[in-house]
Amino acid sequence: MTTTVPTPAVRRSWSGWRTLLVVAGSIAGLVSVVLFAIGGFGLWAQQQRDGNGYYTAGPERVSTGTSALVSPSLDIGGTGPDAFYTDDFLGEVRVDFASTSGAPVFIGIGPAADVAAYLDGVGHDEVVDFDVDPFKLSTTARAGDKPAAAPAGQTFWVASATGTDSSTLTWTAKSGDWSVVIMNADGSRNVAAELSMGGTVPAVEGITVGSLVGAVLMLLIAAALVIPAFTTRRAAPDRERRVT
Repeated sequence: MTTTVPTPAVRRSWSGWRTLLVVAGSIAGLVSVVLFAIGGFGLWAQQQRDGNGYYTAGPERVSTGTSALVSPSLDIGGTGPDAFYTDDFLGEVRVDFASTSGAPVFIGIGPAADVAAYLDGVGHDEVVDFDVDPFKLSTTARAGDKPAAAPAGQTFWVASATGTDSSTLTWTAKSGDWSVVIMNADGSRNVAAELSMGGTVPAVEGITVGSLVGAVLMLLIAAALVIPAFTTRRAAPDRERRVT
């Protein structure tokens, strides 16, 4: 009597190449998780904008016994491909302000070097630290006299506004080294105002979309690497042997 017995299927052994695929796929999967987290945070952040599309901080009351409150250097610029970096990272900047002393308040944005020259020898407070949540300014005092001329008369401002009640300054951020100055319109001492600041920060949307797209791509790459490593290939076709 003769019996036909199938030859057992031949399976691939676990090779170093398969191990490499699993390791590479795991790394791609981890990167995908990180990108999904960044994209998810970006989606959440976009919901924090106000009705006009601004991320805002404040309002907060600020004051100084000197003639000016100044942020001495706001450096907007950098290097890198345009796809990853743009000079208008902040987008449109908005400062809402109102005088709390009754005196008209001036707010201006200008080149840091020109502002420093204007305030040379003028008593003012410099912002050395800035917190958003909660909105808080830390300053250091610089001794000096009153300015020789009112701030609104200067020609170097790229954006400025003057007001007593609720007023707004808007500026589309550009690459450069800038200073933000708050003064009484007549240059007198004892500046007091309520401020809130905001920016559209268009880069948030780009980072969010890029992260989510990258996360999906990395997930597909991870699957393409890991799945073949665990797929078992049988010898085809199964051979049969006869037993007598």
